[in-house]
Amino acid sequence: MNRSFSNLGISSPILKALDDMGFKEPTEVQSKAIPHGLNKEDLIVKSKTGSGKTAVFGVTMLQMIDPRADEPQGLILTPTRELAVQVDSDLKMMSRHLKHKTTAIYGQHSMQIEIEALNKGVSIVAGTPGRIYDHIGQGNLVTKKIRFLVLDEADRMLDMGFLDQVVRIIKTLPKDRVTFLFSATIPPEVRNICHNFMKNPVTIEIESPISTVETTEQLYYRVNHNEKNTQLNRILLMERPESCMIFCNTRAKVDQVQRFLARKGYTSMALHGDIPQTRRMKTIDNFKRGGFPLLVATDVAARGIHVDDLSLVIDYDVPNEKDSYVHRVGRTGRAGQSGRAISLVTGDDIMTLYEIEEHIGVMIPEAELPSESDLREQRAEAEKWKQANQQKIRPPRPASESNPQVKKRRSSSGRKRPARH
Repeated sequence: MNRSFSNLGISSPILKALDDMGFKEPTEVQSKAIPHGLNKEDLIVKSKTGSGKTAVFGVTMLQMIDPRADEPQGLILTPTRELAVQVDSDLKMMSRHLKHKTTAIYGQHSMQIEIEALNKGVSIVAGTPGRIYDHIGQGNLVTKKIRFLVLDEADRMLDMGFLDQVVRIIKTLPKDRVTFLFSATIPPEVRNICHNFMKNPVTIEIESPISTVETTEQLYYRVNHNEKNTQLNRILLMERPESCMIFCNTRAKVDQVQRFLARKGYTSMALHGDIPQTRRMKTIDNFKRGGFPLLVATDVAARGIHVDDLSLVIDYDVPNEKDSYVHRVGRTGRAGQSGRAISLVTGDDIMTLYEIEEHIGVMIPEAELPSESDLREQRAEAEKWKQANQQKIRPPRPASESNPQVKKRRSSSGRKRPARH
């Protein structure tokens, strides 16, 4: 696998932007797929979310499309509003040293604002099939010059009932375009799209990055819904991480948790799709430089963040999708560093946790929550850590790297679970 972006044929402005974003070396999918994309070959990429696929089509289109074009030349279809916004955000970051204009269009967003953006001229459009089809039908989105089509998370898009709209959109596009299809699975409907609308596609399959999870120390705490904030505070005071990402399942919860941390005197920031893109970029850059230790984020907003020395991941909310757990945990313990992942698990979450364990093939041990006695013993060190972070000084690691609260558990072969009903 190629270990350098500079060896993939990527132009200097995009290389600089990737470096600004913290992309030090290509992922497997980027290394394998970008050269084919730059060679204008159709691509079928079978990979899980979080493999780095956005950079595959982003780099290719930004390099191959003329930013001075008066009509869109790149079209990206995504299953959700959140993904459309995130893809557009990533494109803006990757094109920060170029003159491209990109936009996202999606349901529950102002049509007039979208029309104004399209009328001003954009080179790449990302959006959901329903809204994109509406704009095409009304003549707001001209597709006759589209050179690149991306179907992102194609299986999920078709599962959500977008097949007819996707086909109708494709039929409005030039036949000599380049088509990239990304999908975690290739069910019959996706296979039919490939057969009917792609030309001699190159197929690339990337295995799920579960191995990173297996090498990361993981544990969970059983908590009640109404005590999550209290226990999060205790965990942070006991762990005293140098850098930590705290994941929540909704944007509203991200804001709520970040406000709680601020009231407790922690230096923290929020990251989600409702925050303006320029502010998100500044937040990401500041976090990667070590400007503050705690970043509270949604899964979608955290895509593209690569921090080599992220010491701790906390799942404030257990993710709804098993692969989201893999991608969260995979952010810690990079570059040969030790990493830890902690989940706050309510009674409603426990079955989801068991399904995650089956998915990753690892039994996650339960730990005893820190007690008031534990906190009293550590209070002096905890206060030093909080003060150091408020001064933007990286604190020392805790004296012990191991967590004494972790219970002795049975091995995976002998561990018993409650009956599933």
